[in-house]
Amino acid sequence: VVNLTTPANYFHCLRRQMNREWRKPLIVLSPKSLLRHKSVISSIEEFTHGKFHRLIPETSSEVVPHDQVKRVLFCSGQVYYTLAEHRAEFKKFDVAIVRLEQIAPFPFEEVCEQIKLYPHAEFVWCQEEPKNSGSWLYVRPRFETSIRHAKKHVPIKYIGRPASAAPATGSAKAHKIETEKLLSTAFGI
Repeated sequence: VVNLTTPANYFHCLRRQMNREWRKPLIVLSPKSLLRHKSVISSIEEFTHGKFHRLIPETSSEVVPHDQVKRVLFCSGQVYYTLAEHRAEFKKFDVAIVRLEQIAPFPFEEVCEQIKLYPHAEFVWCQEEPKNSGSWLYVRPRFETSIRHAKKHVPIKYIGRPASAAPATGSAKAHKIETEKLLSTAFGI
């Protein structure tokens, strides 16, 4: 199960799937809207010399050094671009954003490495979907295991919409309010 955020990673994921000697189902959760998003780009170099990344660490050069980061937002898919734009707009560069590109099988080693990189940070899972609809219920125990293996004693927190029977509010105005609340909570604004 993957929720990809870059064209090159999408390409390498499909390429990996076809080049494997054994077949296993691949579920791609990436929305079509990312195909048209202005920030979703990859260089030719990433296509020709890259590989599939199960996790993409913080990529912004504006983020403070690892030991000064106060919060690490783990997310998957389209919400990354919303979070990155909001961080740039409000200049909250003490918050790192890490993209989980492969949800299952869970990339324990890569997540553990990221947790170890940020000694003074709190860790948060951020998603746009309601709490009971997105990846949270699957990734939470796996993040807790990764945090234990990294010898940290901090909980993984959840920031997102509350549990709901419906996948969306059905109202553009309500959706915008929920998104603004998610962003302000994620960045402590």
